[in-house]
Amino acid sequence: MLEIAAKLPPGALIGGDERLLDEAVLRSGGARFVARDVSMVWTNGKITGWREAHHAVEAVAAAPNTGNSRFEAGPPGAVICEAEANCGFTLPGFAAEVEAFTVAVVYRSEGEARTLASVFTGQSNNMIFLTEGEGMLLAKDRQSTIEVSLPAAKGPGVRLAVMAFDGHCLRLTLGDARAEARGKVPGLAHTADFFIGCRSNRSGLAKTLGASRLHEVLFWPDRCLPGSDDPEDVAVLTALQRHARWSY
Repeated sequence: MLEIAAKLPPGALIGGDERLLDEAVLRSGGARFVARDVSMVWTNGKITGWREAHHAVEAVAAAPNTGNSRFEAGPPGAVICEAEANCGFTLPGFAAEVEAFTVAVVYRSEGEARTLASVFTGQSNNMIFLTEGEGMLLAKDRQSTIEVSLPAAKGPGVRLAVMAFDGHCLRLTLGDARAEARGKVPGLAHTADFFIGCRSNRSGLAKTLGASRLHEVLFWPDRCLPGSDDPEDVAVLTALQRHARWSY
């Protein structure tokens, strides 16, 4: 039997990355949606909600999602999104207006996940969305005033995509790759909804809906983590990157 006379850092222990991330998300005011059986809300055999890891909030099925979502227990667990079918969820009215936010998605796809997430301020206003397709990961607003993209190679591996906005700069990361674009985005001074796996509650947007397996979706409604030098923000991102690398 090998004995090590030393204390290992928490992240070096089995399950350590999971715990460190969980604690970091709680401290920083984020919401973490993990594809687990206990987090799925079922009604008459259909998935109608996705609870945050601590059941503090619940993302409800988007209006066009009339039972299209599927759950795969894994491991790892996954919410299954099918091409041209709305399998999305929404967290309505998370903020009176959009000043800053961060969205992170841990997922698998064959390169055509299409819409992964969006921050939506109303049909007559604007939205910022994250989408994958045609070999690119793209973050942009609907009015095309700001846009940033990164190459997204096809493959079976897990990906960690992060989209963040601080009111002046839209940032995008995919694994270790990073890109950003600066500019003002109009139409954000309105009550905002957060969407997972779709862009809004509108139906008939089949071309924006792709195939993916969503393992985790994390959302910070008032913080732009990438590019921040705040020690807490840096710690959250570091924990998230370690978790995505070692837990999947």
